[in-house]
Amino acid sequence: MSTPQTSEPEAVGLGWPDPTGGLNRPRRAVAAAVELVLVGALVWFALWAYDRGTVQLAPVAERPDLDFQHFAGNWIGISVAVGTLAALLLLDAGRQLALAVRTRSRRA
Repeated sequence: MSTPQTSEPEAVGLGWPDPTGGLNRPRRAVAAAVELVLVGALVWFALWAYDRGTVQLAPVAERPDLDFQHFAGNWIGISVAVGTLAALLLLDAGRQLALAVRTRSRRA
């Protein structure tokens, strides 16, 4: 029996993606817009959580020039985590927008 001649990627089912296929999808712009709205809400929440995490303490009678604040670690941590999530979503929104407007080059 003879074995059919196939290239290596076809033999294991891992072929390259079609270079002319479907990166330019305008529906991705809608996903980018939704992510940008979500980023705005997350930034607002991060600022709100940071504000809750910093509490102004009463000044000392002997030293009124000193300013004391109490930092609550749980609210500051939540603020940092939500800000990081907002940054990642902003990067993904940029990627979605780039894929939405990408044009295909025509080879001569």
